[in-house]
Amino acid sequence: MRAVRDDVKYNKPSGRRGEQEAKNLKRRRLLNSVLRGLSVTAVCLVVILSLYLWRSGQITTWINSAENKVEDSLVDAGITVDQIIIEGAFQTPKEVIYEASGVTIGEPLLATNINAIKDQVEQLTWIKVATISRRLPDGVLISVEEHRPAALWQLDNKLWVLSDEGVRITDLGLEAFADLPMISGIGADQALERLLNAVSQNIDLFNRVETASWIGGRRWDLILKNGIKIMLPEEDMNEAWQNLIEFERDEKLLARNILAVDFRIKDKTVVRLTPEEAARRRLIAKTSGKGEEI
Repeated sequence: MRAVRDDVKYNKPSGRRGEQEAKNLKRRRLLNSVLRGLSVTAVCLVVILSLYLWRSGQITTWINSAENKVEDSLVDAGITVDQIIIEGAFQTPKEVIYEASGVTIGEPLLATNINAIKDQVEQLTWIKVATISRRLPDGVLISVEEHRPAALWQLDNKLWVLSDEGVRITDLGLEAFADLPMISGIGADQALERLLNAVSQNIDLFNRVETASWIGGRRWDLILKNGIKIMLPEEDMNEAWQNLIEFERDEKLLARNILAVDFRIKDKTVVRLTPEEAARRRLIAKTSGKGEEI
């Protein structure tokens, strides 16, 4: 009997603990449900309040007020723009760059919008790229790289100044660029950079070019200032130009009485004489029995 009573006494507490654990579990679940509900409610209230403040303009007012306080503090501390330094400008007047930048003397230096200045300056005709930086304690540095004028392009009875990358810069003030070679032909602007790369082996020789024609969208004919035509090939333009450099260096070819130098046939150079020079050479050949080498 004692053993039975002992078992009964032992099992009773176990039942009570199970009931208590069930109650605790129910309480925890109820608490979690309440917390989740409160969280969702709080998020909804924050969203609704944010939308209200945004639509009412209150957030913008607070932001502007904070910005004004910061700017006033910077001015009080003496951190303002007292000088604007412009570097790299040759074709563009500094006054034009200054005006385009929108920077004002006396404005807070640290509040200056660097990206906005860059965008505004790069809208100017001659500016290729602009780099903007703050120069402590009181300066804004505007460093620009301008397009480099390389040729005058004739298109539809109108002239444009082209950069060395074929960018159409301007059609104004052309008299200042009268020494640049004149190029023509549809698509000549897009082909100019490749031509300039080829002739860069001897740019002094290219400076003797007066006009350049983009022929059939495939190749270039160059007319020198003394009237000689250089007919470049569609392919291997660099090699043809190097050959011309060597002919001029070794034989002074371009100082002779010739009409054209034709490089269109690969591995062959054809020199065309003026009618007078051709007649003179025929006469020499007839009287001496041999020709004269070029």
